[in-house]
Amino acid sequence: MLIREATPDDALAIALIQVRSWQAAYHDIIPSEYLQSLSAQQREAVWSDLLQADDSQTLVVEEYGEIRGWINVGKSRDADAAGTTAEVWGFYIAPGHWGNGLGRGLWADASLWLVRQGYTEVTLWVLRDNPRAIRFYRAAVFQIDHGREQTIQPGGATLIEIRLRRELDD
Repeated sequence: MLIREATPDDALAIALIQVRSWQAAYHDIIPSEYLQSLSAQQREAVWSDLLQADDSQTLVVEEYGEIRGWINVGKSRDADAAGTTAEVWGFYIAPGHWGNGLGRGLWADASLWLVRQGYTEVTLWVLRDNPRAIRFYRAAVFQIDHGREQTIQPGGATLIEIRLRRELDD
């Protein structure tokens, strides 16, 4: 397992993992028409721009020369966040590689990066109906930030995201 900073050349691999992860994880939650309409090529353009910007950090994990997952972290985008609060903007492991430690490795490296940047806590948003992800984050010592919810509507489905929070270790 190799964890490294993402480059603009990784944009398509990152986009493919994001699209495939949504399709696998949310197939019972989000309308299938919407999930099937997701385009890695469209996401690639977004990722190409994001990887060239300077407002977040993206790490990828490789196995056998192939990117298997990624995490994107930066300053919290929440209106109620303190200046020392970071946010996990996105975090996906390719389906078929879930549960084998890649996510734990990515999180460990990303949390070290956040501490080096001066952040003291980190938050993230997760679908309330995604128990696999919630179990992962709870194992990583995230706690539910009670009363912090937001509604999103991908593909016409009304879904609730909950915010999780944890302190960062020095």
